Amino acid sequence: MQFSAGQLPNALGIMIACHLESCIECNKKTRLYDSVGGELLNLSPPVKVSENALRTILTRIEEPPAEKSSAPSNERVKNMPRPLSRFVPEDFENLPWKGFTRSIQEYLLPISDEKLTAKLYKIAAGTELPEHTHKGNEFTLVMEGSFSDKAGYYHPGDFILSDTETIHQPKATMKQDCICFAVLDAPLKMTGFFGRMLNPFL
Repeated sequence: MQFSAGQLPNALGIMIACHLESCIECNKKTRLYDSVGGELLNLSPPVKVSENALRTILTRIEEPPAEKSSAPSNERVKNMPRPLSRFVPEDFENLPWKGFTRSIQEYLLPISDEKLTAKLYKIAAGTELPEHTHKGNEFTLVMEGSFSDKAGYYHPGDFILSDTETIHQPKATMKQDCICFAVLDAPLKMTGFFGRMLNPFL
């Protein structure tokens, strides 16, 4: 509903738009909310606009088109949802991944802000993350591969919300690396013995 109303922060709005590319059920809900929003606009009292509003619009229509952006297209960045492709300069395998090990790496997305951190995570096939919980909310969208935790299995297009009550240990399946798009409003909190030693660095 917030997505349809244009009320989500950039990072979450882009994540929802990516999810909608593959989720028929959520697309139905979004179209319903869009329709309700349209009806509410029709019921709203008219707002007076400036006398030169029409002239301004017509002038803008006649302006020459802006130069095309150099942002990558979906043809260049394969397997990338269209809403995210303009913010990711390379294919997943060519990104400058960073991390403590080659098994668990991340790529910070430029749509992060002072409240939300947006990242891509790459978990090597068969790798299990340290057990952890969350100091806030983590919204996750599976992009490639799949992973599992005690709640079940998650595949491309699946949307997962983890919060302060979630304690889990995600594990990528053996078939291929798992890549996820994650948006966090607070850092992770490791709960295992060795994981606790990492908390000061998160």
